[in-house]
Amino acid sequence: MFKNIYPLFEEKHLLTKEMLENLRDYPRMVTDHLFSDFADGIVSGCKITWDQGELMVGSGMVWRKGKLYFLKEAFRVACGAMDSVRYLKIRFTESRQETGSITESGGIVLEDRRADSESEMELCRFRLQEGAKLRCEYENFEDYSTEFDTVDQIDTPYAAKGKSAMKPELLVQYAREMIKKGSFNPLDLAFAMEILAQDGRISMEGILAYLDGRMEGKDGDKAYGSESGGRRGVYCKLLKILKELDTDAVTRGGMPEEKNRKILLL
Repeated sequence: MFKNIYPLFEEKHLLTKEMLENLRDYPRMVTDHLFSDFADGIVSGCKITWDQGELMVGSGMVWRKGKLYFLKEAFRVACGAMDSVRYLKIRFTESRQETGSITESGGIVLEDRRADSESEMELCRFRLQEGAKLRCEYENFEDYSTEFDTVDQIDTPYAAKGKSAMKPELLVQYAREMIKKGSFNPLDLAFAMEILAQDGRISMEGILAYLDGRMEGKDGDKAYGSESGGRRGVYCKLLKILKELDTDAVTRGGMPEEKNRKILLL
């Protein structure tokens, strides 16, 4: 049967083992049910900011291999200019049993190597030049892929059902630009409105379904496993769609294409 047990701490009453176990197990049961079919990634928070030569990772939660990890306080990482791609990532360690508890943790590291999916999770990557400041804000959707002096979170995984999803803010930016460009394609409008309605938290399955329909089945589903691969491959296809809309707008509003020109004989 369904139950909801609420322990009562009353004066002159002993704490029983069952009461303490209920306090321990209740939040874990909730977590296990909510995230049971989720892929690894950031659940909330973990915002990346730049402050006087340091990267700061804000407090947040990540989901990895069926467990929820918390970062209670912001974490700072010294970050000098090296003019090479560097990766900020979480490195998870083996569980450690201590007196009265089992601890599983993940340390934040900054290295030149890509994240190892078996034991690490990418938070961001960047290429900082000498004398430059690292940007964490973006002017538009394309700006998310700026190579130099910009925090790149295109490949950062976000926890979602099925496969790890993309950064919600990135998808919200896509939706806003899509609406502003005034696409006549009903798929574009439906996808953009869904993104805004879900605050950017769209499953990878939903994104691939959109790409498959939008690109006429050419390579939508292959986007996740292609050589350009993963979230970056998906991002490139979304960017291509936005650029095609710009090209179409120029064609409609400016000079017609050469093949559509007609000569009027008098």
